[in-house]
Amino acid sequence: KYTDRSNKGVRKMKEKRLLEIEEIISELTVDLLVPIRTDKTVNKEAFDKLYLLLDELKILIKGENKINRRLVGLLFFIYTNVLAESEHAHYSSSVFIESARLEEYLSVILWDSPFGEMR
Repeated sequence: KYTDRSNKGVRKMKEKRLLEIEEIISELTVDLLVPIRTDKTVNKEAFDKLYLLLDELKILIKGENKINRRLVGLLFFIYTNVLAESEHAHYSSSVFIESARLEEYLSVILWDSPFGEMR
């Protein structure tokens, strides 16, 4: 019984942190996307914050069968917007590079590859 209670406590803490991460990413969205859309530049500080959150997210969801749809939708929205802008950029541009980096992160978060662990 003690183990069940401690597992429930860990799960609650995990769920709370996932919601916090979702909220922080939501707040970062403007800082991530506006510079790319308006100036075709990358807000490096905002992307660095995003990648730190995604690193934590990878750990929190490892082995989980379900991920919050709102969080997945938010990540998809950010990715598709960066990707759309990267289609008009040279392959060496920072926008193109960030779209590839973001794709790599999301492939690890959203898919458990049968080909072995990626990063």
